[in-house]
Amino acid sequence: MNNTFLQLTLQEDASLSNHLEEYTISISPSLLHHWEIDPTKPVCLSIGQTVVPVTVQTTSTENKWMLMSSNLINRIKQLSTLCSNFLAQFIPKTQTICLGPIIAILTEIQEAKEGKAPFRSLSTLYKELAHEIAAIGGIVYVCGLQGFSTNCVSGYIVIDNKWVQMELPFPTVVYNRLHSRKLDSSLFFQQVCTKLEEKNIPIFNAQFFSKYDTHLLLKKDTHIQKHLPETHPLTKQILESMLEKYPSLYIKPIHGSQGRNIIHLTLSEGKYAASISTGKQKDKKRFFSHIDQLWKWMQPFSKKRNYLCQQGIDFVKMKECPLDFRVLCHKNYYGEWRATSLVARVASHDAFVANLAQGAEIFQAKSVLKELFGKENAHQIIAQLKELAIETAAAIAAHSNGHFGEMGIDMGVEANLDLWIIEANSKPSKNIEQNSSQIRPSTKALLEYFIRLSFPPE
Repeated sequence: MNNTFLQLTLQEDASLSNHLEEYTISISPSLLHHWEIDPTKPVCLSIGQTVVPVTVQTTSTENKWMLMSSNLINRIKQLSTLCSNFLAQFIPKTQTICLGPIIAILTEIQEAKEGKAPFRSLSTLYKELAHEIAAIGGIVYVCGLQGFSTNCVSGYIVIDNKWVQMELPFPTVVYNRLHSRKLDSSLFFQQVCTKLEEKNIPIFNAQFFSKYDTHLLLKKDTHIQKHLPETHPLTKQILESMLEKYPSLYIKPIHGSQGRNIIHLTLSEGKYAASISTGKQKDKKRFFSHIDQLWKWMQPFSKKRNYLCQQGIDFVKMKECPLDFRVLCHKNYYGEWRATSLVARVASHDAFVANLAQGAEIFQAKSVLKELFGKENAHQIIAQLKELAIETAAAIAAHSNGHFGEMGIDMGVEANLDLWIIEANSKPSKNIEQNSSQIRPSTKALLEYFIRLSFPPE
């Protein structure tokens, strides 16, 4: 990470000037020299949405301390009561000392018992981020769309191992972990985004991807294109055409997730065999003699949501169970994409999708690939999976609006070692990484990107 960041501890010093219109900070002479601050010139202190002019003095203290006049401590009371340790960076161009980060995790807030988490599935992520933040400085909290008001945010933090709701300062970056596509595309969400934009607060992972829009975007890349299964919006004509070309098809909701409502079609002994991944008809294979019968059976599904028709690929299996690979990719502080995690997902015996929500299990990609292809090939495939995932994430981010610094890329491998991109997710599950007793690599990577977005470019 950028070595221009310093870890500072804020402390009140009542002996500093307390003139009502003058805020004062005091730092060590060596820190003043390091930042090349001219104490005779105006300097600003920026922390969250608070920017105040300050008088800079020096005192014989350690570099890690920033002493503040009582009136300044009172001005940032909302922050100083929560945390006294922050990362600091001096921006010479604007003569501004920036403190941060202040991270808000945006998600759905539900009713909960006092002290319990009022949201689903993010407690572990919060605790990991809070642990990392405690080591370097800054604040992290959780909030919902309804928490944003004119002057503050109503959110949740952990105090003495209990979740507490309180008024919190506006963040330096918002991490969008809304699970609902409907909420993510709502007017309410757009209004919050507008409010954040007005305050120059970046929102990270601002939207879900449409599977078809992503497919069209990736098709423009000549290298990535050859790794994409043929995919079209579902119509009867498209269905007939693709059934003539391929022995297997997947019919997927354009805005689907977690392997739900996917239809698998195969041609067997002159009949069309159809299975669905979820719902009452799961595990019930249907057979149709004619395309018209198949299309009629599919109508109740396709009327509820828009579907894609995708070429089926004969991926290698693990003990006769469907298998795919999830690569988590993140941007680092310098904006470069990195593969932070790679796992194999093995479907249950009665399933044709390898999603955890549908009963799939996680295994080390290395051990699975060694068993299937041998040690030498396994290393080669792992390198290729990561390289292709990074290229895919970079291509999507480069042609999408907003800040994208996290993606989950799902891929399959054929017996001839060809790689195929199944789909990309802008809000990948946090439950796929192993070694859960430790801080996950994705959490460390997220924090790097949060810091990048929290501080202005030098």
